[in-house]
Amino acid sequence: MIGKSTFMNELSTALLRKHNATKLMPFALTFPPIRTSAKHGGGSANNSGDSAGRRLGIKRSENQYVNAGEIIVRQRGTKFHPGDNAKVGRDFTIFANVSGYVKFFQKQISLRRTRKYVGIVFDRQTTLPRPEEEPTIRRVNKYITQTTPSTAPSS
Repeated sequence: MIGKSTFMNELSTALLRKHNATKLMPFALTFPPIRTSAKHGGGSANNSGDSAGRRLGIKRSENQYVNAGEIIVRQRGTKFHPGDNAKVGRDFTIFANVSGYVKFFQKQISLRRTRKYVGIVFDRQTTLPRPEEEPTIRRVNKYITQTTPSTAPSS
């Protein structure tokens, strides 16, 4: 069996020999070999790896009761900072350190900047932030105690 490109090359040389005497065709007809693929291309899919949402946001609202260890805010970075009786996890999740009611508040940290905080209080009527001179209220062994703010020892 003779290939397509070989047949075309032989045909062009035969035509050249036949018409060489009459000078009708002074140039040779050569056809390049044709290569066809054995399989079809699959193509590529761009932007096809869409992932599910991460379920970030506020999980407990203001004045809602939470138990110790419950997640209050899921976030990337510190949009909210932990206040009284709250802690922050390594992925910036804020969770309750003790059982109580959730309070959101803002503090002025500089002349133009405020920071959002989340804290836990033991009764619903308590407001945050507390004044600096007011004693801190902590729950120790199921009893609520007050501790005075520590002052630096004088030298």
